[in-house]
Amino acid sequence: MRITPERAGAFHCPRWEELPKLLLYMDQVILVLEETLSLFVEEKEHVVTSTMINNYVKQKVIGPPVQKKYGREQLAQLMIVCLLKKVLSINEIACLMGMMTARFTPQEAYDSFCGALENALVKAFAQEQREVPPIASGEPGLAAQSAAIAALMGKLVVEDCLAAEAAAQAARTKNAPQKKPQAKPQPQKEGAPEAPAESAEEALQKKP
Repeated sequence: MRITPERAGAFHCPRWEELPKLLLYMDQVILVLEETLSLFVEEKEHVVTSTMINNYVKQKVIGPPVQKKYGREQLAQLMIVCLLKKVLSINEIACLMGMMTARFTPQEAYDSFCGALENALVKAFAQEQREVPPIASGEPGLAAQSAAIAALMGKLVVEDCLAAEAAAQAARTKNAPQKKPQAKPQPQKEGAPEAPAESAEEALQKKP
C-alpha cells in the first residue's frame, strides 16, 4: 500500500445514491468493498471476508441480511467498519454509528462520513499540507511518529465523545419516569381449600 498525493486526491468514496440499488449476495458485497477500498490495504490483503461479515451481523454492528442478501444500508455500514477497524474497536465503531444515526438519517450519516474521509485523505497525503514538525520534513520515521500521535489524539477524542454520549444516555434513563410494578396475585397453595363465598344473609348478620 503506497498512497501518493495523486491517489489520495483521486479516491472517491461512493455516496449513498451511488451504491447498488439491488440487494447483493455475500460474494457481491465483498467484491464491491474490495474494489472500493483497495487503496487502504496491502496488495495481498483482503478488505473483508465472509467470516468477518457474519461476525459483524452476530455482534449487531450491521443489520442482518434479508434472504441472504444485503442492501444499501448494510453496505454503507460495512464501508465504515472496514475503514475504522484499523483504529477503533468494533464496539466503538458500533457506538459511533449509533450516535450518527440517532441524529441523522442513514443516508445523511454515511454521506457525511464519505466527505470527511475524502477531505482527510487529501489533507494527510498532500505534501504541501501535511502537518508535521519542520524537523520531520523528509524524514519518514519522524513523519510517521507525528501521524501516530495525531491518530492517538483522534482516538482519544472518539473515546471522550462516546463516554459523554453514554453518560447522557444513562442520565436520560435515570430521569425517565419509572413505572410502578403491579402487584401480582398470590398463587393459591396447591391442595388448600378455597374459602367459601360469604352469603348475603351472613353479611347482614355481621352488621351491628
